[in-house]
Amino acid sequence: MYVILRTTVRAVLHLYCGRINVLHAEPLPPKVPLLLASNHPNSFFDALVIATHLDQRIYFLARSDVFRKPIIARLLGAMNMIPIHRLSEGRNELHKTQDSFQRSHEILQNGSSVLIFSEGLSVNENGLRTLGKGTARIAHRAWYGSNPTALVVVPTWLHYDTFHRPFMDVTLATGALMRAKNEVPTSEPFFLHSFNQALQEHLLATGEFTDRSLSAVHKVGRRSWVGTLIGAICAAMALLLHAPWYFALRAFTGRKTKGTVFFDSVLFGLLYITYPVWLVVLALVTKLLGGSWAEALVVALNAPLWVYLLRKVQNRSM
Repeated sequence: MYVILRTTVRAVLHLYCGRINVLHAEPLPPKVPLLLASNHPNSFFDALVIATHLDQRIYFLARSDVFRKPIIARLLGAMNMIPIHRLSEGRNELHKTQDSFQRSHEILQNGSSVLIFSEGLSVNENGLRTLGKGTARIAHRAWYGSNPTALVVVPTWLHYDTFHRPFMDVTLATGALMRAKNEVPTSEPFFLHSFNQALQEHLLATGEFTDRSLSAVHKVGRRSWVGTLIGAICAAMALLLHAPWYFALRAFTGRKTKGTVFFDSVLFGLLYITYPVWLVVLALVTKLLGGSWAEALVVALNAPLWVYLLRKVQNRSM
């Protein structure tokens, strides 16, 4: 299920987003357990971008309240998600956090990678907020615990040019790698402070690396009249084939997520789940309007192509 979801979600992300840039300050080492320590600007959408655009098989820690229904919990488990409990969910649940850290440690020992959002909470803005202690606790156990592993911590940075708008540009960057150092205090209380200080510096440096790279890549010139015409045609066809479905789901999502950071996550999830149904609807409408089944199939199969072409036109100067 993980492989199928990863492949299909990646494809749909390239229809939902504009540019998706992946930058590396240095290559990620193969066949080494990685702890991806990321900022958290866009809720669950962040995990989708990271999991589908890095080569490693990734497990990721997610807020525990989404695991409350057994069916959902099994589905999320199949997607490599691990529940993490927070103080805001009640002190009675905090002891389960150690189970989450133990599960993460076992995954890292087996050579797989774990993603954690080091800020804990998500806010729809680019930047870095106060780091929690979860990343430091996992790193300390992996490096200095009773059964240490050659863990590499990867400062990971996500940048969005906008939120809640079609074809937003997303950049995923990884910074200078962090490895165990003998001079770092290994007693946990001292380590947590020194590690978070070092991680914050690495994350901010990765953000600066991202900004420099984007300023060099995104130099857009004036679009010619030919490009403008092609863009208008693509926009008209994409809207003709998708407007009722897309704007209905967008309005529904806006109402349900008002005042939260979940808009892109919920909207993308609804679009991802319902798009095959909408393609069937397009085919049936074409047939009812007098087209043949062959023509209905062509309309349905070409619908995503118009969105893809619109995305390409929007992202380049012509």
